[in-house]
Amino acid sequence: MRFFNKLKLYFKYLKKEKELREFAIGLDSDVDFKKDLHILFLDYDNVPLDEVEESIKELQDFWNLSDCFLYRTKNGFHAYFYYDIMPYARVRMIIDYAKYVDPMFKFISKYYNYKTIRVAGKYSHKDIVFVKVIKGKRSPTFKEAEFGDLKRREREYLLQIGDCLRKDMLKEETANFEKKQG
Repeated sequence: MRFFNKLKLYFKYLKKEKELREFAIGLDSDVDFKKDLHILFLDYDNVPLDEVEESIKELQDFWNLSDCFLYRTKNGFHAYFYYDIMPYARVRMIIDYAKYVDPMFKFISKYYNYKTIRVAGKYSHKDIVFVKVIKGKRSPTFKEAEFGDLKRREREYLLQIGDCLRKDMLKEETANFEKKQG
């Protein structure tokens, strides 16, 4: 009887581990929800780097945006404008105006009053890596710099949480634990 209880517990553990591995961690755009202030995210799926850069530079010129932090994902790129603090209506206009942005990302932005972009999770390996900063046309105000730095730190914190949940890190921890035990 004990064997079956242990087996049942083991399968319950495997199911819970699988759920944790599939759990995605995201960063919200809102900086001050009461005042409707947000940063801008863009999601480019299956678009080459040169077209992503073209789109970002066009947005920076037209909308007078500051620096863009570009990250490569498994399926494309994520663009973060940490230092552009604006109302969500403007975020929506920029997303609609942007070329090559994922159509589903554009569609969903019409039905919510904030954006969320995945920072970690979803895959058993780290799939989001920093590529470069694309310099903008303007420098952020002191308040924008302050809020932007907070959002960058928030992203790094969420990324660390995602690293803790990744499967390969769990394997390393298990191997280290077994070495200590044996």
